[in-house]
Formats: sequence, C-alpha cells, structure tokens
Amino acid sequence: MTTGRMATEPREDRAGLRAQEIVKRYSGVTVLHGVSVALRPGEVLGLVGHNGAGKSTLLRTMSGATVPDSGRIEVDGKEVQLDSPADAIRVGIATVYQELSLLPNLTVAQNVFLGAERTHRGVLQRDEMRQAAHDLVREFGLDLDVDRKLGGYPVATRQLLEIAVAIHRDAKYLLLDEPTTSLEGTQVDRLLELLRSLARERGMGVLMVNHKLDEIYAVADRVAALVDGHMRIDARVDEVSRDDVVLAIAGEEAVRPSEDRATRARAGALGAGNGNGSGRRLVVRDLTGPALAGVTFTAEPGRVLGLYGLVGSGRTEILRSLVGLEPITGGEIELDGQPYHPKNPATAQAAGVVYVTEERKLDGIVAQLDSITNVGLPVLRRHRRLGLLDHRALRRESGTLLEQLRVRGDVNSPVSSLSGGNQQKVLLARALAQRPRVLLLDEPTKGVDLGVKAEIHRIVRSLAHEDGMTVVLVSSEEEEVCEVADDIVVVAHGRTDGVPLAQDRRSARDLRHAAWSAA
Repeated sequence: MTTGRMATEPREDRAGLRAQEIVKRYSGVTVLHGVSVALRPGEVLGLVGHNGAGKSTLLRTMSGATVPDSGRIEVDGKEVQLDSPADAIRVGIATVYQELSLLPNLTVAQNVFLGAERTHRGVLQRDEMRQAAHDLVREFGLDLDVDRKLGGYPVATRQLLEIAVAIHRDAKYLLLDEPTTSLEGTQVDRLLELLRSLARERGMGVLMVNHKLDEIYAVADRVAALVDGHMRIDARVDEVSRDDVVLAIAGEEAVRPSEDRATRARAGALGAGNGNGSGRRLVVRDLTGPALAGVTFTAEPGRVLGLYGLVGSGRTEILRSLVGLEPITGGEIELDGQPYHPKNPATAQAAGVVYVTEERKLDGIVAQLDSITNVGLPVLRRHRRLGLLDHRALRRESGTLLEQLRVRGDVNSPVSSLSGGNQQKVLLARALAQRPRVLLLDEPTKGVDLGVKAEIHRIVRSLAHEDGMTVVLVSSEEEEVCEVADDIVVVAHGRTDGVPLAQDRRSARDLRHAAWSAA
C-alpha cells in the first residue's frame, strides 16, 4: 500500500499556512496528538478522516476558533497567535463551516458586510455596500437580490454566498468544512471549478474537509488523512490511491470488494432466507401532493430500493408523504396488498412504516437526552408497567440495539456529545426499535465519515438481505445509491415512472445523465 509522505516530515519551503505539532485535549482526552500539516499557496488540500479523528478540531485551531494546548501556527514563515477568528481573518485566513454563520434575518448586502461595515464619519455607507454586494454576487454567478433577506434562499445558495464572502475579505487561505454537503449536480461542479480557479489563478491555498473522495480526487493536489488524532497520510493525490485512503481511515473491511450485484439481487428477491421476498410489500401508484406530480414505484421485501434525484426533485417529499408528514392529494398506496392511508407518523408506525430524517439535528435527535432515551422515545408505551415506565426494560432493549449498531461513545450522556456518525446510528437504532416492515432512509450517511458510511451501508444491506426488511433509500450521492440499492428509480419534477434502471445503467454517470435528462 502506498501511504505517501508522513505529515511529520518537514518541507524546506516556509510559504503557506502551517500547523506545527498541534496538541489539543478536551476533559483530559487528547484529540490531536502533535499534528502537523501545511497548506501552500496555489494548492488545494483535501482533509479526510473518520468522525472523532480530529478534523474539526484541527480546522478550528487553524481558524482561530480553538487555541491548542501546544504547537504553533505559522503564516508564510512567521508564527502567529490566533486567539479568535478575527485574528485569523486579519492574517488572511477565512473559514466556512458546515453550520453556516450568515444570518437569515439580514439582507444579502448586510450579510456580505457583516462585521466589516463601511462607514464615513460614523455613517453607514449603505449605497456603497449595496453596490459592492451586487458586484460580488454577479462575480460569482449567484442569482441573488442583495436587498432580500438571506433566509428566503435555499441552503445551497446561502452556502455559496458564504464562500464568496470569505473570498471577498481578501483571504489568502480558505478553509472549508464539508462545502458540498448541501450542493448537488452542477452546483458541486461549479464549486469545485471555483476552488480550482482560486488556487490556480489567484494563488489561494484551499483546505477542504470532505468525506467524498471523488470530489477530493477531482480537485485536490494533495490529500491528508487524520486517524485518531494522528496524521496518517499526507501525499499528492497521484501518489496514493483511494483504497489506500479508505483503508487508513476505515480499516480492511470497508475496502473489500462489494459482493456481486447479481448475487445481491438474487438474495434480495428470495428475502435472504426468510422466504418473503417474492411479494410486493409497498406499491405506490400515481401519488400526488404539493411537491409530487405522479409518483409510481414498487418496493419489495428483502430488497433496497434507491430513489435518486436532484435537489427539488421531490425525493424527500416522497418519503415524508409515506409517513404522513406531507399531504397526499391523489393516488394510491398499498402495504402488503391492503390500502394504506398514512395520516401521521403514529399511524405509519402502527402500520410498520418508519422514517429516518435527513436533518438529524433539526428533527431527529433530542440533543439534551441520552442515547438510551433517544432510541426508546417512540416505543415508551411498550415499556410501561402498571402506568410506570420500566427503565430497566427500556435500557436493556435500547442498549442492545446500540451495541448491535456499534455506537461508540457514552450512551448515558447527552446524545449531542457523540460524533455525527454515531448520532446517525442512534437514529437508526430508534427506527429499528419500532420494528418496521418498511424502513425509509433519507440521506442516511449525510455528513458522516468514510468508516461510518461503510458501516451504515453494511447495516442497510443486512436489514434487507438477511432480515427481509423493505428499505427505501434516498441519497444525493450517486455512488451510494449504486453501492447499496438493488433497484434504482429516478425522481424528477415530483414524478417517477416506477421502472427501475437496467443493471447495465447503474453507474454514477448513468444516474447523473438520467436525472439531468429529466430535469
């Protein structure tokens, strides 16, 4: 295996943003163990690693949001003291986090100059700032009204604006935390092209934390991999393979070749040993609603059905309609041959249909509660004895599910203390506690690292192929849909024809072509 140059080996040139031997501890636990990395002018560096590896801590240290316990930060050969993000901005370091910082209740122009307002003798120069904001959004090709409140625009548009604002503030080094999570299709291509341009034409150094290796290998000059607070790989992308990166992060199991698709399809059709795979568990015919204009498909026991579509295609609304979170205005749904009318999530749960949301922080986990309670919330009634909650039974069942899904961390502490990937596993455990016949998964690996992603893929396939569950998977990642799904249906403009893609048309390129052709 090619591991590339280890990060601790020094380079002779001193130009660039350098983190040197960074150590950071939280509550006595060391998160970064003497990590060193350099971001040079004119290059794009892709930073990867599992949840809890220390990526965010390293990023926050280089951006002034976190002060390390030891080590130093250098900018162009000079050591700098970064006690705040403002200090970082002053020396040319701009950071855009996954959790956006622009304010939705302010206008676009106000956000562009937030904290950097232009004044003359104490008077705000509103016209000047409006014009400058207009020039900025035009330069970056953003269709924005600078007088409109930012909250009226999609998250993807707001993220692109935040990147434009960071560049606008004369940054020499741009640090990005999962910048494509909310983007899709041409938006991703456009952002990657922008990053190339910033590096090649403006000489900017760009560090991109990203779990999508195809994007890193499409744009980065170098790739660095953090593993348990140590820099395991730091090499040019042409010196280290993707499998080497995944192996370093996730271990041997995650990079084993996927099982043969034909074998998977046969196993799914047979229900993988429980004999229930030949039926049609969920049948949707011409379903309509506010965002749906005719959705048709069939999902079978023992198989994973992938729904792939671009942002705004209606893919999420399909799942939400199936559990009563979105109104249904027409069409028919059958569940195991019987009419199914989901009025709300409770009636859906009673029928055996369970939904795992895309936005785990918004309407998924209850951050203040521990993992055990989070898992048991939908089934508390099951654990009541004489009107009282049987905490021991709840803990036993929830704990078993968390153990089976290999949730790492203190399950007795608030679930917010866990990494994003482990929070996602808690949501999966909650869904399984409801004993579903049909499991609806919306972006089940959004924002998780490669190792957890591989684990979730394994779990999903096992639920279908070994336990005979019907799984409907929505994902914006073409590779994920191709890897996990037995059947794939494309969603566009709130419609599907219900015909799965042929087995020889199941590449990422084919999916993109099918989705964009229908768009």
